[in-house]
Amino acid sequence: MVEVEKVLKTTVKKGKVKFGLKQTKQAIKDKTAKLVVIADNCHYKEEIKKFADSKKTPVYHSKSSSVDLGYTCGKSFAVSSFVVIDDGGTNIIELTKK
Repeated sequence: MVEVEKVLKTTVKKGKVKFGLKQTKQAIKDKTAKLVVIADNCHYKEEIKKFADSKKTPVYHSKSSSVDLGYTCGKSFAVSSFVVIDDGGTNIIELTKK
């Protein structure tokens, strides 16, 4: 899990991501999302998962809380969900499949 968190942090820095429920759902709808990351305590995780599954978008369920996920992403706020638009060369999608 530590390795995944390290790659998440690198992906946020080098790649392109969008944070929050509204932007997550929009990116899934537009099919620009390569991966959806959901915090363990996200109130909308079932809704996001069902929507992502319907569009065949991979989902990674983080074991971190939204506060911890925000910290991992280098943000000063809680992050309950975000989408990876461009992984910045980190190959995070393959890592999260393990």
